[in-house]
Amino acid sequence: MGASLIPALLSKGYNVTLLNRGTRPVPGTRQLVADRNDPFAMQQIADKFEAVIDTSAYTREQSRIAFNTFGIHAKKWIHLSSAAVYKETKGHLPSEKDPIGGASVWGVYGRDKSEADHFLLNQEHTPAVAIRPPYLYGPNNDIDREQFVWARALTERPIILPGDGQTKLQFLHEEDLASFILYLLAMHAMPTEAVNLADPHILTIEKWVKMLCSIAEIEPEILYGSDMAPGIPAREYFPFRDYDCALDVTRYLENFDWQPHYKLREGFTHTFKSHSKEELAKSSPPTLAEKAIEY
Repeated sequence: MGASLIPALLSKGYNVTLLNRGTRPVPGTRQLVADRNDPFAMQQIADKFEAVIDTSAYTREQSRIAFNTFGIHAKKWIHLSSAAVYKETKGHLPSEKDPIGGASVWGVYGRDKSEADHFLLNQEHTPAVAIRPPYLYGPNNDIDREQFVWARALTERPIILPGDGQTKLQFLHEEDLASFILYLLAMHAMPTEAVNLADPHILTIEKWVKMLCSIAEIEPEILYGSDMAPGIPAREYFPFRDYDCALDVTRYLENFDWQPHYKLREGFTHTFKSHSKEELAKSSPPTLAEKAIEY
């Protein structure tokens, strides 16, 4: 999400320092070069910063190393977490009050992100916010999600939906995530807490696919995994699992004076128009599972 966050920070006059391995210098920023997994290398580039925004911590150890390097002097710590931290919740959408530890469907990713959250939210002297979005999207998204759907629609390939197509999805535009981070930075006293952050509107996978195809002005051929691919994991032929990824976002709606800029259709239209149709058509070749399924 750096492609959205960094310009947003620079536009507000922040002095921005990036930490990476040195392969991606960004104009207008200062660069620190280190492997974030190497405590010794991190101590060599230790410095004082008013705020730290960590968009790439996947484990407790990565968060611990980063916090030990920069957290002592930082007045704010903003951590990009995930909806995957929540354990299974039955009968309701997960809220910040629900236990974390990762649902089994998310595997080690959900468990590791949970441990990173737990570590950061229990630091006493530095306020920390763990932002927990569901699925991110936008022009700079390099994960094959909306592009996956458009590629199949534009090349007249069937789109096989997980299960019966009724799995719930929720999204957040990458620019809205950057906007919320700017909002946190501008707060006089940032609290320490987790925040579920998403567009409040929830779609089923089927409605999401139909919306994307409507934006592209194409009538898709939709098939269902329950019929076409019984026993095959959804991730073998579709970007999402057959598992709800949606959140209770009441806390931010009631406690933060901030709203997403993009409505879902507007945001995905913005994303679609940022690509050429030719580029999208070539962006997502058939998966092995799709090739094995007889349409």
